[in-house]
Amino acid sequence: MDEDLRLRIERLEAAQAIQNVMSTYEYLHSAYRNADIVELFADVDDVLIEMPAGIWRGRDAAHRCFGVTFEKELTRPDRRGELVEHTLTTPIIEVAGDAKTAKAVWNSPGHEVHRFFWVEGNPRIEFWYWCTYSVDFLRTSEGWKIWHLHVYQTWASEVGKSVVDSPVPPEPPIPNGPGRPDEPISFETKYSVERAPQLVPVPPKPYATWVGDDEVPIP
Repeated sequence: MDEDLRLRIERLEAAQAIQNVMSTYEYLHSAYRNADIVELFADVDDVLIEMPAGIWRGRDAAHRCFGVTFEKELTRPDRRGELVEHTLTTPIIEVAGDAKTAKAVWNSPGHEVHRFFWVEGNPRIEFWYWCTYSVDFLRTSEGWKIWHLHVYQTWASEVGKSVVDSPVPPEPPIPNGPGRPDEPISFETKYSVERAPQLVPVPPKPYATWVGDDEVPIP
């Protein structure tokens, strides 16, 4: 088969595989199967995960973030009444010209119900939670895997209350156990009446290959 045609087919198939990886991530998260999310990540030294709670780095980043922090520290064993539902919309998926890496972004509208055990009285709160994803992927011998995952919260508000005039649902304390993040988030993205909209994340553009910490554009 012609090499150019082979790569075009590989890249088309890769885009579908990558969408399936992120959709699997969402289904597992909704089912509170966070420990299973660890298997969606590449087994490499430079994994990076950025969540509103902080940044995790390294080969064990996915285990510490999802296998410990989300699975054990931010939830309780009795999960009756818990709800997490997020969708993936407006995808832009760019697979590198060499079909070895990929970059993608999604918007993610969400609806959640949690027992806020870190608030006095342990109230159960229903709220909207919208965020965006910026994700880099690696092609591995086991298929496409998440490499760098950034989750940027855009807005949150209790159902029936204004995002402008009402306080946002109280955030859990920053985890300080064995799964704690390595550093704070890189910048704030939550809605504020004091801040203008910004292009976060920046949609990826076509690129030829990944070199070092950045991509090489298609000439």
